[in-house]
Amino acid sequence: MKRFAIGLLPSLFATAARADPGDYDHMMGWGSGGFGMIFGPVLWLIVLGLVVAGVIWLVRRLDEGAGPGRKSGALAELDLRLARGEIDTEEYASRKRLLGA
Repeated sequence: MKRFAIGLLPSLFATAARADPGDYDHMMGWGSGGFGMIFGPVLWLIVLGLVVAGVIWLVRRLDEGAGPGRKSGALAELDLRLARGEIDTEEYASRKRLLGA
């Protein structure tokens, strides 16, 4: 099998050397110039933008539930006020019940 593959290499290189680069334009359907030249880079920018937006969306989505002890903003603020001594434990408990936690 190796000998067969090695034997094919010279013929493949010879075929590639004879080929005119313009012969392959029909394979992509773009032709030479025109649509592909104008909209090709725009299409790539759109695809790149969609990929970046998808990654940002995924990171934000995964970050929402991060951390086992993560609290909402209101509960965290309530805990801080209790820790600073701004409210007493009775007020803390009543406000915590109001928040549904």
